[in-house]
Amino acid sequence: MRFFIAIRMRRKRRRIPGAFHHFPNAMSPTAGWSAAASRSPVSRGGDLDRIQSLSGRVFGPTRLRATEADAALDARIDTSTIGRLTLVTIAYNQAVQIEPQPNKDEFVIQTVLAGTCRVETPRGAMLMPPGATFVFSPTVPATLSLDPGCERFSVVIRRQLIDEAFRQQFSFEPPVPIEFDMQPVADDGRAARWQALVSYLRAETRVRREGSGVPAVDGSIERIVLSTLLLDRFAADGNMLPRRFEAVLPDYVRNAIAYLRANLEQPLTLEQIAAHCGVSARTLQLGFRKSKNTTPMEYLRLLRLHGARADLQRARQQKGMVSAIALRHGFTHLSLFSREYRREFGELPSQTLRAAAQQGG
Repeated sequence: MRFFIAIRMRRKRRRIPGAFHHFPNAMSPTAGWSAAASRSPVSRGGDLDRIQSLSGRVFGPTRLRATEADAALDARIDTSTIGRLTLVTIAYNQAVQIEPQPNKDEFVIQTVLAGTCRVETPRGAMLMPPGATFVFSPTVPATLSLDPGCERFSVVIRRQLIDEAFRQQFSFEPPVPIEFDMQPVADDGRAARWQALVSYLRAETRVRREGSGVPAVDGSIERIVLSTLLLDRFAADGNMLPRRFEAVLPDYVRNAIAYLRANLEQPLTLEQIAAHCGVSARTLQLGFRKSKNTTPMEYLRLLRLHGARADLQRARQQKGMVSAIALRHGFTHLSLFSREYRREFGELPSQTLRAAAQQGG
């Protein structure tokens, strides 16, 4: 399925011919509006509510504000689907502010192709220059401010699909809710991989536009995107988990993992965990060793460390914050926590907190 929407909202002033044009293939939104429009069905909306409705069909409920109240607003939304993924290229001819609404069901992997986008979250403000990729979660409030002509490519994924892929990839129930850190994809090889994946998806869209697509590969493309997303964003925890899509955990191991996640701050013992799951300590040990290649207590230690790291990356720098986060995740000895944290992540907890504060600041 593919559709193209060209939207023009008229205000008090007439649109100046040639002020904004469609961009069929280039990174810059400055070439060929009419040529592309002639190749695709066009729907036109005459007011802001109509524009928001059309955008909402793709991204979910969204509030849109145009910064030039007296100017005509042109918007281009070029959309196609691969499997259960929705691929979107979108741009406006003037600066706009976008605010996804609560209770959305859509996760959005967004890459800026041209121009600049400023993102504001409860943690602070960040700039998305061309090439930057962020993952927007429906439960994390965000406001996007786009400069004129900012072009974005997005992969829109429904919550149910994310949950399903998480179970397949990691073989246990996803956290509720699943939330991705509002940080750009790390520039350690992962960013290059995402850029290559975005280029491939855009090329695949063009091929399908010309009628040369192969729907039989939809499932494979969908799995590549979802696996890359989940492993990149949950890699720390994922290193301890099976990578097979067919992996199935015994019920008692699945129950143990859920119990560990719900009691990270408690001084748990192996016997307590086994008793909760209704098996012997030896059975629990063997089950974890077979399915996770680790022990229940080592798995708990890693969950605590990675949970603490996630909190440090979201926290504001202030006195006692490291100690408070360590205690929250079951570490009663700060020096031991710092040593284990440094061994796992290559830096001290205070360094993670300081770096997060500087980036969000």
